[in-house]
Amino acid sequence: MAFRVYTAPPPKGCERLFKTVFSAEAKAFIGELYTAFQSDIEELYRRRIKRRVELDTHNQLPDFLSETKAIRENLEWRVDPIPARLRNRKIDCGDVSPSNRLHFKKALNSEANGIQVDFDDGHCPTWTNQILGYSNIIEFVSGSMPGVPTVPQAPVLMLRPRAWNMVEHHVLVNGEKVPGPVVDFAILMYHASAQLYASGSGPFFYLSKLEGYKEARLWRKIFVWAEHKLGMPVGSIKACVLIENILAAFEMEEILYELRTHSLGLNCGIWDYCASIINKFGTRQEFRLPDRSKYVNMQKHFLESYCKLVVDVCHKRGALATGGMNAKMLPAGNSHVREEITQQVCM
Repeated sequence: MAFRVYTAPPPKGCERLFKTVFSAEAKAFIGELYTAFQSDIEELYRRRIKRRVELDTHNQLPDFLSETKAIRENLEWRVDPIPARLRNRKIDCGDVSPSNRLHFKKALNSEANGIQVDFDDGHCPTWTNQILGYSNIIEFVSGSMPGVPTVPQAPVLMLRPRAWNMVEHHVLVNGEKVPGPVVDFAILMYHASAQLYASGSGPFFYLSKLEGYKEARLWRKIFVWAEHKLGMPVGSIKACVLIENILAAFEMEEILYELRTHSLGLNCGIWDYCASIINKFGTRQEFRLPDRSKYVNMQKHFLESYCKLVVDVCHKRGALATGGMNAKMLPAGNSHVREEITQQVCM
């Protein structure tokens, strides 16, 4: 299919970086990927709208799907083995925007097992920040960033594209604005996947705010397409799905099944999970959470049940279950408080 890719001019001061990031070949990769999956992406958005209307107009509640009962009841299938570099992921640095070069370099020099390199919630997706973020990742992966370890020695990069609700207004294919996750994934794969794969360090991704197994299926199709296009074995790409949507919580086994060749397991994201409950059911009296400091914590039944289900599903299918971010900060000097916070984080 023929396509035309348009990118907005680079912001002042980013001209050199822009030419590297959005080379003619990289833009062609974006265009080819988007046109290959445009109808699937449009169907994703239609399905989300339809589901929202059903919830709003019929007072529906989500439930485990009858259509996928056989997948849940089949105890034989498992996700593929976890790559060696990801078998110890006790601590990830979360919400690290790669556009903040100093922050990114500090994370690379940390003792964490991994870094959530975030183009989603921990990042402001201005045109300048997108170019800086892509460029810093490319520089690190290519081995030309000073003052940081090499890729095999640094914490592993967990690349987090934007969620499907985000649009990249500065990139058009055939006059259509391209979804943010498509641009992020395409640029990162085109420029960084070969080096990451060669070092046994990726490409590894976080997938944000999926609303069900059909969205995981779309990502699988995109992964396989990119692997073939870039000459990588199927299953080279691995992804951890953040279960941060109430609808996805009822389709976790199906999500793992769809991504079983590419899966890194599931992750709990309690704040976005609670936000999704407000988004989907906030007009209903019985779903209102009046005091988040009182009701939004892991001691409450609805969050404890959600977390336990994530863990149970992952253990059942041989996948990793990882927790959400702990935002506590260690104060300087006070050793008693530092120890207390450390113990809370490790609980």
